[in-house]
Amino acid sequence: MTVDDTLPEVLAGHRRAGRGDRLALVDQRRSVTYAELEREVAERVRELRSSGVGPGSRVGLVLTSLLDSVVDFAAATSLHAAVLVLQEHAADAERSAALADFGAEIGLAAGLMTRLRSTGPGGGDPAFAVTSSGTSGRPKVISREWSGTLRNSAAFAQGFGFDADDVVLTTSPLGHSYAIEAGTLAVLSAGACQVVPSGPLTPARAVALVERHRPTVLQSVPLILDWWGRGGVPHAGSWKRCVSAGEALPARAAAPWQEAGVAVYDHYGNSELGQLTLNPVGGTPGVGYPLPGVELKAGSGEPGPVAARFPGLFPVRMEEGHAIPLADDEGWVTTGDLGVLDDNGLRLTGRSDLLINIGGNKVSPVEVETVLRGMPGVHDCAVVGRPGPSGENQVWAFVEAAADEFDAASLRRRAGEQLMTVKVPAVIRRVDQLPRTGSGKIRRGALLEDGN
Repeated sequence: MTVDDTLPEVLAGHRRAGRGDRLALVDQRRSVTYAELEREVAERVRELRSSGVGPGSRVGLVLTSLLDSVVDFAAATSLHAAVLVLQEHAADAERSAALADFGAEIGLAAGLMTRLRSTGPGGGDPAFAVTSSGTSGRPKVISREWSGTLRNSAAFAQGFGFDADDVVLTTSPLGHSYAIEAGTLAVLSAGACQVVPSGPLTPARAVALVERHRPTVLQSVPLILDWWGRGGVPHAGSWKRCVSAGEALPARAAAPWQEAGVAVYDHYGNSELGQLTLNPVGGTPGVGYPLPGVELKAGSGEPGPVAARFPGLFPVRMEEGHAIPLADDEGWVTTGDLGVLDDNGLRLTGRSDLLINIGGNKVSPVEVETVLRGMPGVHDCAVVGRPGPSGENQVWAFVEAAADEFDAASLRRRAGEQLMTVKVPAVIRRVDQLPRTGSGKIRRGALLEDGN
């Protein structure tokens, strides 16, 4: 399909194609068809325009799991505003810092508009902005062109194979870029239906929701796939496929879904450019091939910096209202990841800023984590570099495991059978749960603190 510049144009296209009476969005309170959503967005556009929202207005929008906030988002973007999506449960200090970095003039939350500062001259470019996950520090505000963002979400829908008959259950809060871009925007571009629950669901509650709405696609993260997989959710409803993103998908988490006949996909994306690759689990190793329109660069044979670009996207980082370019003149953005790109697609080997220097040897946490995750009793793990007793850098591993299944000495011995000595963790600690962000990513920064 041809992607229009605004969501109302996308909705109108589905109505003209005879899909106006099909469900578009479902939340915990209500549901709307494409025709109803189009009317609600049009009404909200009139309200926001009369309140001063227009081209280039800088709007900070708290996006929740309720349809009303999606209507606000669609209306603000259709007015060609620059919209920063804020996470519902972000701390007040983080939210205030993000609004300041973005230079937001207007705040939208729970349907209420707040004037944050005097409005500029207007007429600026429409933009879509998100905050990074903040896994290693204060979240960063990344802004990019709106039209390119909408096209990128449509590319994900095309690559993953969304169609108008799909019902997509999204588990991450919509304030996270993965949920709104690979979820809401991709779903609406395809004319499908998105189901958005409120808050995390236990497997039992998930089964009840699945039996009620009969989703065909699960869009989630490894933590949820694992939890629901062990809780029997793959055998409920009419699942066709599921997609996981945010971090590496352990084979253990994918297994229950595959055993139930559900196709599982791993997905790679980032805050700077959006959606980049897809890979069916069990196919080639790694995160797969680029989506339509995405170009990639990485190491050949040996790991090298991963760079990506997508037509029409030149992302910037916003700091105190000023834009710092993240792309070069040709649109290439260095992702911060290391990887190898060959005929089997892209294989990530770690983050360049997370490599652990042990006596001049560079240790990839991803390599060590992959080995540990394959060991009995290890539910998940995270590896970081921390100073030892004499100040020397050491490899530390934090392992999610039951107390009666944890044996640090055995894990070190097994790791030594598969890893070079320098890569074997000097310290292995058991934790009940690894610290995570709201989207399920491991907060590695928290593991560097003295209290852990």
